[in-house]
This record gives sequence, structure tokens and C-alpha cells, in this order.
Amino acid sequence: MQDSRSIADARLQVTYQLTQKDFVESLKAYRERSTFRRWLWRLIPAIPLGPAGFGILSYFETSDPQVVSNLAPLIVLAVFWVVLLWGSPWLGARMQFRKQPAAHVPKTISLDSSGVHWRWEGGSSDIDWKSFLKWQESTTQFLLYTSPLIFNMIPKRIFTEEQISEIRLLLSKNIPVPVIR
Repeated sequence: MQDSRSIADARLQVTYQLTQKDFVESLKAYRERSTFRRWLWRLIPAIPLGPAGFGILSYFETSDPQVVSNLAPLIVLAVFWVVLLWGSPWLGARMQFRKQPAAHVPKTISLDSSGVHWRWEGGSSDIDWKSFLKWQESTTQFLLYTSPLIFNMIPKRIFTEEQISEIRLLLSKNIPVPVIR
């Protein structure tokens, strides 16, 4: 359901529907918006896993059953910590998707020289380019930030490759700070 016009014609319009996967991917992209943050999320699980691993190795050296009972809380904490960190985007996205009625209806997005315009059954949103602070591109999403923590997601899957290139150009021209990954 894509309009054949391009940004060169001053307007790109596409109708699409968000999925829970779009929410998950946007939260992952947000969480990993810089190289530092991307590595931080990969290294944080090592905090409890390192001591737990060391404790398991010491059990094999001593074969003392007391070591296992002493390590059990640490191992449970490590597993919980890892599940919480890696599962949080999925859980957060699931809650957001389920509790937003507007996420379940088709939307039409229009990008033009004045800004980004969304229309859906029961609502609309028009945001001028000057209202965006920065933008980010991930492998599956464009995130347009209206504040340091709030963004609008635009899934790339709804566009052709040519349109994606045109959108990059439009975003670079109108939003001052891209987030480089």
C-alpha cells in the first residue's frame, strides 16, 4: 500500500500498520543508540555472571556441596539479571503495544517539506521539522526524537530502497543531529 510519489515530488505518503516487533526493534535501537551504550548492554550481564562462573569453577576444584548452596543465590541472581536486561525491550514493547489502541490501526504517514504527518482512525499528528532534536537509523527503523527520551518510530519495512535513500536525505536536510551508530 505504497504511494508511488517520492520526496522529490515534495511528498511521500505510505499507509502501514505497526506490529509488536516494530516496538521491540525500536526499543532495542534506542537502547543501543551509541557505541558506548551498545557495549554497555553487552557487558553489564558480566557483573553477576563473572562471580557466578568463578564460584562454579571453585566447586569443581573442591567438590564441596556447601559451595553449591552458597552459590545458589548468586546463580539465581545472575540468571534473573541476564533475563531482565535482555528481555526488557521485549517486555516493554509488549506492554506498550498492547496498551496503545492507536498502535493497532492502520496509519498513513506523509513526509514533506514542512514535517512529518501521521493520520489514523481516531487521531492525527503533525510535527514540524524544527520540533525534532535528532534522528537515528537502525537496521529496521528510523527514530525521530522530539526530546532526548521520546521518539517516533518509522519502520523501514514500509518503504522501498529508493524511498529509504530519499528519507535519509530529507532527514539529514531537516533534522540537525543524526545519531551515528
